[in-house]
Amino acid sequence: MNKRYYIIALLVCLILLVSACKRSGAATGGAPRTPFIGGTAGITMNFEKDSPPPEVTDDDSFSFNVILRLKNDGEFKVDRNDMKLNLVGFDPNDFGKVFDDMKDGQPDDTLESRKKDAEGNIVEGTTTFVTFPKGGDSFRPRKFSGNTEFTFRADACYHYKTEANAKLCILKDMINVRDDAICKPTASRAIYSSSAPVQVSNFRQSVVGKDKITFSFDVVLSGNSDIFWNRDENKPTTFDNGCPRDPRTRRERENSVGIEITEIPADPVFSDLSCGGLDGRSKGVVKLVSNRRTVTCTVSLVQDRLDLEKTMGINVFYNVLDKKETKVLVKHLAEG
Repeated sequence: MNKRYYIIALLVCLILLVSACKRSGAATGGAPRTPFIGGTAGITMNFEKDSPPPEVTDDDSFSFNVILRLKNDGEFKVDRNDMKLNLVGFDPNDFGKVFDDMKDGQPDDTLESRKKDAEGNIVEGTTTFVTFPKGGDSFRPRKFSGNTEFTFRADACYHYKTEANAKLCILKDMINVRDDAICKPTASRAIYSSSAPVQVSNFRQSVVGKDKITFSFDVVLSGNSDIFWNRDENKPTTFDNGCPRDPRTRRERENSVGIEITEIPADPVFSDLSCGGLDGRSKGVVKLVSNRRTVTCTVSLVQDRLDLEKTMGINVFYNVLDKKETKVLVKHLAEG
């Protein structure tokens, strides 16, 4: 009986050990076979505890700051100059400030991305902060006629990039495919996408001639964030430049992404790459419809070739608009 309990306890310990290794990002089966951590996270944003406090008192009797904690949970580095934050939801004059104190705040540090090393160990991204009002001062509620609740909402606009890659199947004879061919030239193929709010998925390849192939992929917005981009590739030098609030400009740029096909345009095996919707054949700006857009490309192959699989890259560029809000109750101090 004791021996059986000993074996059961040993199995439980082994299961816990394997689970702990997976959570820590350690590789349990050798080096990873995929290039990215994966996921749909970008910059996560939260209010620091009691910044702002849930309750304060009026008549200049209480001072406080709003501090936002930012963490890069995605796989793209965000320069501190490529992120702008506005604090909205209330009149700053009610708290002894002006609108300039609430606009275009920046993180204290550049937000390094999450990374996976060659053995599969994960290094976490940067955590940093941004404080309102700008300039190091504090909010001080004026006198109100009674208890009043306010919404404090942080709007964040930041530049982000998704990297994805897949392998094209290239055979010397694209029409008469042997049973033992290294790959299938007409099939769905694996695609890997870095952790970011926009994902690249559903990669397909087919043959349209003995020396020509076509491939397609989907660009998909995940989550509740809004995205913006335009042909001038405007990063958020100001909040309104990156994530416009003007209705006309917003309609022009919202749900748009920049796309660039990499690696195969410069490879001598390929020529005449052309992608629908991309002005520069291998790069351009497209608009998502219902958070999705399919991009289809054709490319010619050199006649003198051998069987191979060629890795190609897809980069997607965009600005993300995200938000976080909380409530602050200003309690009126009774006179006398």
